[in-house]
Amino acid sequence: MDDVAPQHHSTSEVLHASPGAKALTRLSAVDTVRARIRLSIDSDLLPPGTKLPHLNDIAAGLEVSKATARRALEQLVNEHVLVRKRGRYGGTFVATEIPAESGDATDAYHSAASVVRLLIDQRSLMETTIMLAAAQHATESDCQKLEVLTEKSEASTTWYEHHKYDVQFHRHCAHMSRLLELDAYLDTYHTLHHYFVPYPMEKIQPRIDEHRELIEAFRANDAIRAAQITQRHVGALRNEMFIGLTKVNDT
Repeated sequence: MDDVAPQHHSTSEVLHASPGAKALTRLSAVDTVRARIRLSIDSDLLPPGTKLPHLNDIAAGLEVSKATARRALEQLVNEHVLVRKRGRYGGTFVATEIPAESGDATDAYHSAASVVRLLIDQRSLMETTIMLAAAQHATESDCQKLEVLTEKSEASTTWYEHHKYDVQFHRHCAHMSRLLELDAYLDTYHTLHHYFVPYPMEKIQPRIDEHRELIEAFRANDAIRAAQITQRHVGALRNEMFIGLTKVNDT
């Protein structure tokens, strides 16, 4: 019998085949955007009266087309979850009174909470190793590039804008590590983005501060310190940035 070469399946392929995540694969792109915004509202991350960012920022932050983001917002307006106001201070806002959710899209995300936990665990293990190796190879040029990205994150006015620079920060750290396995890490890192929901800028500041701590550890080539900061940085995701976790833990 001939030996059969083992097939490599990406993190996304394996996890989206799990029972808790299969429902997500059946959602349209519009439904996923609608659900992610609705989940942020239901979790009080976007409280009543909050003004949503520009359509371009929403599309970029949730990694979808402008047409998809526009249709999702229109659905939420039709459902009276969002309201549009005209004039100088107009825009799209979270409604004062939110009707009860009746769709299956948000339920699909809640059912995938165990998948989210697994992805966070995987990211924590891999990113700790990535940052440890990155600290050993970090140059001043690397640190300066990371500082620029961190400054742009802090200057961002919305999560959607910040997200772009956050991704660039982590990708550069991965390449700094020079590890052969960095593609596996980036696969897990980007798979987690399917479960991100928009959240307020004030929740981002502690994570930006941790980026600055990482840069200091890189400058000192302090690998142990970089690993410790990373474990705290990724660990925060379990409580702050992903849907379903708190509700599941409380039941």
